[in-house]
Order: sequence, then C-alpha cells, then structure tokens
Amino acid sequence: MYETYWGLNEPPFTLTPDPRFLYMSRAHEDALMMLHYAITRNKGAAMLAGEIGLGKTTITRKLLETLDPVKYQLVMIVNPILTPIQMIQEILGQLDIDCDSKNRQVLIQRLHLALLDNYDKGRKVVLLIDEAHLIKTSNSFEELRLLLNCQMNDQFLINLILVGQSELKEKISKVPALEQRMAVRYVIKPLDEFDTGEMIMHRLRVAGYSGEKTPFTPDAIHEIHKISKGSPRVILQLADNAMLMAMARKEKMVDGFLTHEVAEEYSGGMAA
Repeated sequence: MYETYWGLNEPPFTLTPDPRFLYMSRAHEDALMMLHYAITRNKGAAMLAGEIGLGKTTITRKLLETLDPVKYQLVMIVNPILTPIQMIQEILGQLDIDCDSKNRQVLIQRLHLALLDNYDKGRKVVLLIDEAHLIKTSNSFEELRLLLNCQMNDQFLINLILVGQSELKEKISKVPALEQRMAVRYVIKPLDEFDTGEMIMHRLRVAGYSGEKTPFTPDAIHEIHKISKGSPRVILQLADNAMLMAMARKEKMVDGFLTHEVAEEYSGGMAA
C-alpha cells in the first residue's frame, strides 16, 4: 500500500517465513549453525525453542535451503497434533511409501525398510516437526524417541529436529529417554535494540529501498524495541504501521513521536 511512496518493490514487513527477509542476528546465526551441525554431523536429535514470534519457523526455512536435496530427504510436519500411529503414517506418506495398515508394528517395519533404502542410496532422512510444543502426549514423544533406534552401525537413519515454543523444553524433560538423546539444544532470545534497527533496515533493503540511511530515526527504533520487547513479529507489525502512518501524513522520516502514537494504538494505550 505504501511501497511506491517509500521506493519499495514489495512489502518489507510481511509475517510469512520468507528466508530472503531473514535478518541473521547473532542468535539467529547460532541457531541456524547448531541445527545445520546436528543434521550434517548425524547427531540424531536437536531442539530449537523460544517464545512466540522470535523467528524460529523462518530459521528452519533457511535451514532447509542449505540442505542438498540429493543428499537429504525431508519430512516436515507442521501440525503435530497427531496420535503416534498417525505420526508414523504421515512420515511414510511424505516418503511416498504406501501402507494402509494401522498396525504399529507393520508401520514401523515399513518405515525402517524405507530408511534403509534411503541409506543405501546415500541419502539421509530429516524429520522436522514445527510447533512441536503442540504434541499432546508423552506417548507421541516416546514414539519419536523410538525412531532414533533406527540405526546402521554408528549412524542414525533419521535425524529429528523439534521446533517449538518454550514449553517444548518442559514437555521433552518429561520423557527422559528422549531428552538424553537431544544432542543439540538451542533457545533463541529476543533481539536487542541494535538488532531491531538492523532487522528493519535489512528488510527494507531486500524490499528495494535504496536510501543511504534508514527512514527510521534512532528514537523510532528505541520506541519499537521498547514496545516489542525484541520480538521480531511485533517489530514488523509496528514498523509496518509506522510507515503507513508516515505516508498518510506525507512525512519523509519515521520519528519517535509518530512511532509512539503507533505503539499506543498497538498496545491499547499502554505505551508510555
């Protein structure tokens, strides 16, 4: 809506997990590196946790871009509210394995054969479960743990990546056998004020902004960081609304006063 006014080619602050727009703060770089290490070094299981809106899903999309599709077969589950049987069926389905049985033993045997087939072809299977904190029962976590028993010599036939909100850590802790298998664990933190400004500028550049300096004043960045508490998702929403309001007022910069108004509206008048 305001792209032409600000000299942009596309919206800069969309909430979809587009890896092009991922600003790699130190925390994001560390998270990406840890997950990549877990997969490429065949560590078996890894966890990425953090509060809502910190960019976990976008990190995983960036991670997938780094994996060679010839060497890695990806299975991604984004709605993990499944029974253990349904979970295995979903994995088989994404591996293009036809199996109509509802018998757990039959399904596990079929999955093991599929994993061995991928191993023989020099391909590793990566099971990535997003929103893993939504998994309801310990039985489902235990089923995932049992998948890690599929091994060839000293190599896992499947790598498990669990991504979810902070309560995921507590849920995993209730399944000690799985917790002990988590070779890599990373909890992502909110952005600081510096990274808040850098992320806004990065996304503007990706969207086509060619100005020498950011259109957000230091006071505006401070206001956005204060209200957002470093949550990338809230930062994007505030920056988006601020640029829209600045356009409506025909301003050439987004300053702290304007951003404070936007923040008050966003937080229901609690910004102070």
